[in-house]
Amino acid sequence: MIVSERTLEINNVNAKLHSINEELHTANTELSNANNNLEVQKNELTYMLETLSKTQDQLIESEKMASIGILAAGVAHEINNPLNFIQAGLWGLQNYFEESLPEHIPNVNVLIEGIETGITRASNIVTSLNHFSRQNTKMDEICNIHAIIDNCLVMLQNNTKHRISITKEFTKEIYTCHGNEGKLHQVFLNILSNAIQAIVDEGKIAITTIAYKNTLTIKISDTGYGINAENMNKIINPFFTTKEPGKGTGLGLAISHRIITDHKGELKFRSETGKGTSVYIYLPIL
Repeated sequence: MIVSERTLEINNVNAKLHSINEELHTANTELSNANNNLEVQKNELTYMLETLSKTQDQLIESEKMASIGILAAGVAHEINNPLNFIQAGLWGLQNYFEESLPEHIPNVNVLIEGIETGITRASNIVTSLNHFSRQNTKMDEICNIHAIIDNCLVMLQNNTKHRISITKEFTKEIYTCHGNEGKLHQVFLNILSNAIQAIVDEGKIAITTIAYKNTLTIKISDTGYGINAENMNKIINPFFTTKEPGKGTGLGLAISHRIITDHKGELKFRSETGKGTSVYIYLPIL
């Protein structure tokens, strides 16, 4: 009888222990699930913070580009005013020599031509700045691709002279596309700037345009240091850059890719380390 009572007590204790173990197991499971949920929420929060940070950087870059555009427009306006005075003064001098000192014209023609060349170059820079700084966000402009490339080259000529030779092989016929001229200026300015920066000392940049059916292909090749195979798939990713800290945001090609996509076009790259890079822009033409 005593044994039976003890057995019963032991069974009751074992049942309680089993119940406690089940409760502990359930509590541990719930705690583990809660930890997993917290980890998931932490990862989601980290991703959201990173996304917000990148979005903020993109907004800052967009605002910076808008500010540069406003600054460019202001600079173009300020340059244009004295240019008009110089041009008017030059016409006055030419008229004065023709009317009063015709015998001196052969001697001053070289000086007058030099001034005219300077006015023309400055005027081209003003034109390029005006095109680049256009704030229109619509995609309804008729864009002359060759003129856009030429404008960008004018803006970048200070970075290329005496060290980089530029060759152009444009189609004889002028082709246009529907889009946003200011944004296309941004694309070609960025791609040409990258080509220039890739050439450390002296080198070459070749620009070719080919029209086939309804597509204009623009090829921009440089003899710079190139891009290795590992980085080729990353170059249009936002914030990816091989430049030193402070010398690049990693947004240029990402923004360019988006702009070309918005124009129903394509942006492709070919590169080999030590041999240079070729960028191909495909745009639908009118």
